[in-house]
Amino acid sequence: MDRIRLALVGCGGMGTRHLYGMKELALTSLNNVELVALCDIRQENADMAATEAEKLFGHRPATFTDMETMRRHLPDLDAVSVVTDPAFHHTVACQALELGLHVMVEKPMAITVGACRRMMDAAHKNRRILSVAENYRRDPSARLIRYVLDNRLLGKPYLAWLHALSPGNGIFITPWRHLKAKGGPVLDMGIHYTDLIRYQLGEVTEVYADARLIENVRYKPPSIGDTYAFYQNRHKAMPDTVPADAEDVSAALLRMADGFTVNWIMGYGGSGGISGEMILCQEGRIETYGTRGGKAVLQRNGEEKRTHEQTLELAPGFSLEPLAAHFFPNRITDGNADWRLIALEYHELGEAILKNRRIEVDGTEGMKDIAVVYAILESSLAGRAVTLKEIESCALYDYQREIDDALGLE
Repeated sequence: MDRIRLALVGCGGMGTRHLYGMKELALTSLNNVELVALCDIRQENADMAATEAEKLFGHRPATFTDMETMRRHLPDLDAVSVVTDPAFHHTVACQALELGLHVMVEKPMAITVGACRRMMDAAHKNRRILSVAENYRRDPSARLIRYVLDNRLLGKPYLAWLHALSPGNGIFITPWRHLKAKGGPVLDMGIHYTDLIRYQLGEVTEVYADARLIENVRYKPPSIGDTYAFYQNRHKAMPDTVPADAEDVSAALLRMADGFTVNWIMGYGGSGGISGEMILCQEGRIETYGTRGGKAVLQRNGEEKRTHEQTLELAPGFSLEPLAAHFFPNRITDGNADWRLIALEYHELGEAILKNRRIEVDGTEGMKDIAVVYAILESSLAGRAVTLKEIESCALYDYQREIDDALGLE
C-alpha cells in the first residue's frame, strides 16, 4: 500500500500523543503514513520523541532542529504534522507550505484569525493541503448525534446550550495556556466546543458576550494526570506560580444561521463552575454534542432516556467510515479513543495526498472555529454584539491586534 512520508514538527507532550496515534494506524491494514523524521528547536525534545518512536515502530526516525535542513536531507518528504505551541502554528505551517510540504496542524489552527488567513493563503499559493487536527467531531458519539440531527429523528433544534466552566486557580497543563499572546484558556479549550457547535448545528452568525480574567496568578498543581515522560518532566520544572493575563471565564449568546440561540458558559477559573450540554429539538432532546471518548444520550418527548446503544436502534442507517468502523466496530467509543481519533486524522491526510480525498476540517473550517472564539472575545471588548462576517474578514480586530503585535505579525 502506498504511504506518505511524514515528519512530526514539535516533540512535546502533544507530539508524544501523536506518536501513539500513528502507532494505532500502523497496526491496521489501512496504514498509509510512514513517520520518517522528528523536528524540534530543542534537540533534547526531538531525541526523547525519537526514543519513544523507536519503541513504538521498531526504527528510530531522523531528528532535526530546523525544517530547511530536514527538507534538504529528505527531498522525498511529503508532509509535516505541526504540533508546536499554538503561537507558532502559523510560522511553522507557512514555512512548511513554502517548502512544498502538505501540512496537518493541531488545534487551534492559529493564534488569531489573521494568522489563519496567512496559512490559507500559503496553502493556496503553493497548492498544498492544509488540514486541522480537530478530533472531537470524529468520535462515534459526535457522528451519531450528527446523524440524528441530519435525519430529523427528533425534529428541528430550537435552543441549545454548552456549559463547561471549571473553578480554581491551578495551572491548566502548561503555563503558556494562561497567556493572551499564547492563546489563553478560552481559545485553547473553547476551540473544541466551537467546532462541535458548528458541526452539529450549523454556522454562527452573531455573538454577544462577556469575558473576564478572574485568576491573575496561577499555581502549580501537586501532580499531573498525563503519564508521558515529557509532561512529567515539564511538571517537575514548572514554577510554583505563574502570572496570567488571558481571560479565563466567558459567557455568550450565539445566534445560529437557523435563527435559534446557543447559550455558552466556558472557562477555567473563579469560585464556581457549571457543566452540561443540551440540544433541544421539537420532538425531544440530546444531552451532548459528542466528545472524545463520549457516548450519545437522547430522549424523545414522553419516552425514557436512551443510552448510546439504544440510540443506535433509532438509526439503523448510521455507519462509520472504514477505518473508524475498524476501531469502533460496535459504533461506540472505547478507552483508546484519543489515539484512535488521531489515527483517523493521519489516515485522512494520507488519503487526501494519495487519492485526492476531501479534508473534513480544512483551513476554512479551522479558521471559522477560531473566529467564533474571537467573536466572544471581540464582543466583550467592544461591549456590543458582533457578526461573524466582521470577525472572519478581520474588520473587527481590536482584541487580536494586540496578540499580532506581540508576535510581530504585520
